Amino acid sequence: MKDLLLTVLLHCLISGTWSESNPIDRYGIDGESFHLDVGEYNNMTFKKFLWLYADKKNLVEYTSETEHVDNYNKQNKFEFDEKNFSLLIKNLEKTDSGLYKAETVQDDGERIHVVTYKLSVQAPVSKPVITNTSDPEGECNSTLKCTVENGTEHSITWLGNGINSTMTHRRSSELCLDNITCNSWPLTCYAENKVSNSSETIEALQCERPSNSGLQLNLWLILSVGIIGIIIPIIIIIRIFWIKHRNKKKVMEVFHFYTL
Repeated sequence: MKDLLLTVLLHCLISGTWSESNPIDRYGIDGESFHLDVGEYNNMTFKKFLWLYADKKNLVEYTSETEHVDNYNKQNKFEFDEKNFSLLIKNLEKTDSGLYKAETVQDDGERIHVVTYKLSVQAPVSKPVITNTSDPEGECNSTLKCTVENGTEHSITWLGNGINSTMTHRRSSELCLDNITCNSWPLTCYAENKVSNSSETIEALQCERPSNSGLQLNLWLILSVGIIGIIIPIIIIIRIFWIKHRNKKKVMEVFHFYTL
């Protein structure tokens, strides 16, 4: 039993496993092409170079001695670069997602792991569409709804001054306007995933700027207060001088009467 366990452990150390390869995450856009490279390749020596997929199915096999490439995909979906040993995957589809592994085969048959990628194919997000709905009888009187029709594993985020609300893996996200102040506008709906992003901004719906008539009324009020503030002191001063002049005149008349 001990010998069997040692044999299994030795086999794992020599051949390696997919989980030990530490796959590197990569994200491709649905319908486009994608390159998988091998990093440093100038000092690589091997008898054969292999690209494999998921269950270790061979995609391409390159023999260094003859410089011959065997492409195991009849639809010519994969293209191998003999100069840098990279793999080009054409016209990506969601079914192309999975593990891609590069390894070399030495003269003695030993297989050496080079790199493993975990490729995820995603559809880019479409431009968000914002709609405004009112429901006086509901929990929220006024609601903004942001809808993103296309996109794989995307998130939707509402952005504004003091606002940051995110929903993930949903086609739409709603924002209640009941408690949103005028300072929060404008509001932006931002959608993104690993391969794309898009946004839509809406200006204030509840916060109206003062009209020209209102502005003119305010100016008239300010001007009127200013005029009144100037005229009233002048009237008071004139009244004081008039009273003094009248009193002085009466005193002179009394004095003249007694002198006669």
